[in-house]
Amino acid sequence: MDEQTLNRRQVLGGVAVGAAGLLSQVGARDARAAEVPKFGPSQAPTITDVAGKVAYVTGGSSGIGLGIARVFHEAGMKVVIGYLDNLHIADALKHFPPDDPNLLAIQHDVMNRDRWERVADEIEKKFGTVHVLVNNAGVGLQAPVSTGTYKDWEWGLGVNLMGPVYGIHTYVPRMLASKQGTQIVTTTSTSGILPGSGAGIYTVSKIAAVGLMEELRLELQHTNIGTSCFVPGLTATNIGQSEHYRPESLKNAGPPALAPGVAPRPAPGAGAPRRRRRFPSFTEGSPAAHRPMDPLVAARFVLNGILNNDLYIVAEPEYRIGVEARCNALLESMIPFKPLPKALYGPNVYRTPIYMQEIAHRKATQRRDIAGT
Repeated sequence: MDEQTLNRRQVLGGVAVGAAGLLSQVGARDARAAEVPKFGPSQAPTITDVAGKVAYVTGGSSGIGLGIARVFHEAGMKVVIGYLDNLHIADALKHFPPDDPNLLAIQHDVMNRDRWERVADEIEKKFGTVHVLVNNAGVGLQAPVSTGTYKDWEWGLGVNLMGPVYGIHTYVPRMLASKQGTQIVTTTSTSGILPGSGAGIYTVSKIAAVGLMEELRLELQHTNIGTSCFVPGLTATNIGQSEHYRPESLKNAGPPALAPGVAPRPAPGAGAPRRRRRFPSFTEGSPAAHRPMDPLVAARFVLNGILNNDLYIVAEPEYRIGVEARCNALLESMIPFKPLPKALYGPNVYRTPIYMQEIAHRKATQRRDIAGT
């Protein structure tokens, strides 16, 4: 077995052999491994029954957000749907009983920092404490990192990153004060753990959102607030229509930015006809294996993740091989050119306990009963 294969198996198999197995990678190369610290268990679930609890879902009028709102409502929660404009909200409300006392729709642009506190006050006045905040609102802009405009950056990071930041800033103090079991979920993307989609600014915003939730888990793991990072992949949503929702003040004057060396597409009627992008469609297996995934199926993963206080909720596993390659690229870059002092291999080499804790947690709870899987 070559060293690269051995390293990969040690990383993936570390959940079985524990922290010692992971640290043995360092020891095999340097023979100076220190004693593995004891990290303790991951944060226990803060919510074990959602019936009667209150949830606020931003970007809840369509796509994944609407799926989450519907699944939460079916589970007996009081649901608040945050929406940007009137384009989808009327159709969204058709999925719920008319005049339902356990449903509230609130217009909310998540980029409006001051609006967050007013929305929170309005929800508390109606339902009381928000037990679950789902930072779901997002935009799928396609601008590259190298040629995107400042307006592209302001919009992409404004919604996908600062929206969750504002939500966390608003609700963490309120949740702590409530002394009840609560949860914060942020919808990220496969692009947040595996770049390469071509939508550079979107990728940067989602990588940042993943890091945001990881840091939040570390900071809040000894409180009444659980934290989850939802990582969906190809799902049936209207995120491809995001440009329709770009604020006037952040619209570009010229055509969309292209990455260097990428030729612009011909305008309709000029040259060859444009082809619609086709996604693979699978009809075999469980609904969870279908692509694009049904938002309701994705939402069931979210609910299950909340009840287990999963740090990462990953509904679509096909990108595991790519994530493994990315992680191995990092590992293979950490070459000890000369023997390193033993003192360097103290507990701080882990930086945080949350990863080893999450590995053990997920290994112990792999058997899940999620409808559609």
